[in-house]
Amino acid sequence: MIRKVFVLAVLSLCAALGSYSQTHAKESLRGLRGVFVYVHPVGKDLEAGGLSTTRVQSAVEKALRQAGIIVYGEPQPADGSANLIIETSIVKHPQGPILYGVEVALVQDVHLTRAKEAHPFPAKTWSANMLGLTTPNRTDLILEPVMSKVDEFIGDFKEVNRSPHD
Repeated sequence: MIRKVFVLAVLSLCAALGSYSQTHAKESLRGLRGVFVYVHPVGKDLEAGGLSTTRVQSAVEKALRQAGIIVYGEPQPADGSANLIIETSIVKHPQGPILYGVEVALVQDVHLTRAKEAHPFPAKTWSANMLGLTTPNRTDLILEPVMSKVDEFIGDFKEVNRSPHD
């Protein structure tokens, strides 16, 4: 019974996140040349099951480069100090399954239009989230939804930054 309630709660959360729409989020990517990738360190529970921070970092950077997106070694102020942030979080269930959350978000410097002389500050302008379930010994499978959300970022990036030759 507890397991059914747990699964229903997860499915409800997934549906709620899936229906969330970001107005104009893609537009915040227009004119962006590249990003600095920051992967929040994964915890020991994820590492024990096969997912590592290094593995996520390498896979994300490789996908971005293959898509023609510049990957900076550090945030570049000339490009809005854009950071593509990858975060995974988990909740362990006492009976074994792990509920995980994945977020891929772009944080970049923005200006408030109402404050003409204000200094820029970092703000999340684009994000994609996913929830799922896995087992403690297969946390390596979390890389798939991470890459799915990175692919969404790449698609949105390319949509608003098409070259004249496309």
